[in-house]
Amino acid sequence: MVRGFYSAASGVLTKQRTMNVISNNISNVATTGYKSQATVESSFREHLVSRRGVDPQSNIGPGAFMTVNISEYTDHSQGTLESTGRSVDLAILGEGFFLVDSQSHGEVLTRNGQFEIDEEGDLILPGVGKVLDYRGREISIRTNDFSVEKDGTIRVDRREVARLFIGVQDGEGELVRVGKDTYLSEEGYRALDDSEYRLVQGYVERSNVNLSEEMSKIIATQSNFHSCAQILKIYDRINEISVNSLGEVR
Repeated sequence: MVRGFYSAASGVLTKQRTMNVISNNISNVATTGYKSQATVESSFREHLVSRRGVDPQSNIGPGAFMTVNISEYTDHSQGTLESTGRSVDLAILGEGFFLVDSQSHGEVLTRNGQFEIDEEGDLILPGVGKVLDYRGREISIRTNDFSVEKDGTIRVDRREVARLFIGVQDGEGELVRVGKDTYLSEEGYRALDDSEYRLVQGYVERSNVNLSEEMSKIIATQSNFHSCAQILKIYDRINEISVNSLGEVR
C-alpha cells in the first residue's frame, strides 16, 4: 500500500512541475526570441543509478518505483521571422545568439533582437542591457538610419561603425536560462563564422512555441495530475480506516 501511495505522490509532483513548464510556454507564445521548454521524466531507479554511477542492471531494491523529474531542457530550434519594418529590429537565421551586457548577470546570450537606441546613442535590449560587438564593446550608432549586413556589420552612411557579435557557448554544456529570453554559459562564448548564420534587418524572431501542441500537452498532463490526486485521496481514506480499525478493542 505504501508503494502505491508514493507512486501516486510522485506522479502529483511530477505532473505539477510539467504543468508549470507548459504554462510558462503558453504565457510566452508572443515573447520575441523565446524558446520553449519541456521536462524530462525518469523513474527513481534510473535517477539513482545515474547519480551513483553503478551498473544499471544492479539491484537497488524494490522501493525504486517512483517517477521524478530529473531535468528541463530548452528547444533552441528556429522560430518564424516576423516583419516589423523597424531598422533596430534584427533576427538571426541559423545558429547563434546576440551578446548583451546585462545589468544583473553580466554578459548573456539572446535570440531577441527587438533592440532600441538609448539616450547615449548605444544599441540596447530594453530591460536587459547594452548589445555588444564582436570585440565585446558597446555599439554606438546615434541614429535610426543605419543598415545591417547579413554578417552583422553595421553601417551608417555606408561607413562601418561596428560588427555584432553572433556566437554560441564555448562547450557542450547546457545554457542556463536567466530570463524569458536570455541565457548564461559557464563555459564562455565563441563567435561563429558568418557562414553559419544570416542577419535579417527589420524582422524579429517569434517564439518557437507550438500553441496547439502545448494545449494538448497541458490537457493530458492535467488529466494525469487529477488521476494521481484522486488515488492519493483513496489511499488516505484507506489509511484512516486502517488506523481506526487497529484501535478497536475486540
